[in-house]
Amino acid sequence: MSPILPALSVLLAVLATAVPWGLPADATFMLPLVVVMMVFCWRLMPDAVLPLTACLLLGLLTDVMSGGPLGFFALMALIAASVGGLLRVSLEPRDVWPLWLIWSALALALGVLGWLLGSLYFFRWIDWWPILFGTLASIALFPVVLRGI
Repeated sequence: MSPILPALSVLLAVLATAVPWGLPADATFMLPLVVVMMVFCWRLMPDAVLPLTACLLLGLLTDVMSGGPLGFFALMALIAASVGGLLRVSLEPRDVWPLWLIWSALALALGVLGWLLGSLYFFRWIDWWPILFGTLASIALFPVVLRGI
């Protein structure tokens, strides 16, 4: 596999976060979280090369393209990349059920972290519904993304 393919496919997903899809305002957290999910999935693949520096840069670009606070999705991408890298040796990447369960737990943890960081950034409790919607949508889309990679 070409070492450019993982970074290029995640880059295309990052660029897709800037496209006006006409999604409701509650779905704003969904597309950047799909980018984080792709980073997680690529880091799971034993023959794929996606360095942590590329994950950081793609996360920063996601922040810029989505209009979020700088470093918000970069941190989430690094966490997902680290967990995916740790699981690379212990799980078969095509065994969907355990990976789906792990992504579900990770996505929920990232959702809570995102809500806490967003509240800290704005110095008030932010609405949790868009984050929950994005988290649940990424959990639902996980098998599709894993099979596509």
